[in-house]
Amino acid sequence: MKRILLSAGAVLFGLFLACLGDGSTGPATPSALHGWVVGELDGDDVTILHTTDGSTWTLQATGLILDGASLSSVVTVDSMTAWAAGGLSNGYGVVIRTTDGGENWTRVGSAPDLPSCTNCLYAFDSNTAWVVGIDNMIRRTADGGETWESCSDPAFDGTAWQGIHCLSQTDIWVSGGMEGQGGRIIHTVNGGLDWTSEADSLIVDYQMITVTAWDASNVWVVGHGFSIIKTTDGGDSWNMVTPDSFQGYPDDANGITLLSPNDAWVVLDYGNIWKTSDGGENWTYQSVPSGVGGFLMLRISAQDLNTAWASGRSGSGLPEGAVIYTNDGGSTWTRQDDGSYPGLWAVSFADDCPN
Repeated sequence: MKRILLSAGAVLFGLFLACLGDGSTGPATPSALHGWVVGELDGDDVTILHTTDGSTWTLQATGLILDGASLSSVVTVDSMTAWAAGGLSNGYGVVIRTTDGGENWTRVGSAPDLPSCTNCLYAFDSNTAWVVGIDNMIRRTADGGETWESCSDPAFDGTAWQGIHCLSQTDIWVSGGMEGQGGRIIHTVNGGLDWTSEADSLIVDYQMITVTAWDASNVWVVGHGFSIIKTTDGGDSWNMVTPDSFQGYPDDANGITLLSPNDAWVVLDYGNIWKTSDGGENWTYQSVPSGVGGFLMLRISAQDLNTAWASGRSGSGLPEGAVIYTNDGGSTWTRQDDGSYPGLWAVSFADDCPN
């Protein structure tokens, strides 16, 4: 699915949490499992779902109207704090935040600070976050979103940024592309003062969507045409690790989560979920629940090698959202929603792995 204006890629450092389930639709230790899912408009209202047990989802922010802007990215900082971002409303990009577990969501930012659609964000805490979007928009805040500082490099004007991952306040990766001009990956080690373009020759035919990093050496990026690329040396060299039979495939690899430098889950269009345990040398296809096979799987949030959630939307007709869950490494996936919500673009849990 070609997506330039809206994408996500919600990304967050987390702790490993062992949550071995019992085959039910939710994990066995719900007290630590706080997560959010965001998506498309339901009438005039935004769609924000929240869980405190990893299985039961409650609609939040009913009545929050953003004048036509859906939400495409969410980051769960902890059980009380989360950030979400999306389209353009009232002339500037949407960023909203909660610090009370979702009882209240507040829009932050202004037109001068956030002039474009905010496709993806990364948050460290209740005050510090980065957002990226179309028209080469890269911004950061240190005051809870009241003000935003531009960290854009004019050399990349025109780029629609779709993903961001922060290893630290200074070490940051961003992914995106330009229609008709292929993909872009850029990297800074000084907090956005200078950016270096990465993997240019490898992604000339692929706009990139989501970027995630395990550490300073191991970075993976996914995008259009089932493209999956990675570096194990901090960007000195890059390799395509898409399964040979799927290189150039028309569907998009939309989301990725890493469980180690070699263990990764990737979600794709039309109900495709793939997993590798050897750095992309070999991939295993995983079946989604009945009724979700035609869905565009957009993001995935994992807590360990067994436990993960993925979100998506139907590929045709009126958009229908889905949240699916596994507690056995993806051998089985179970649907957790009832099919009544519109397209669900992003999912994030408080204790997820780098994502």
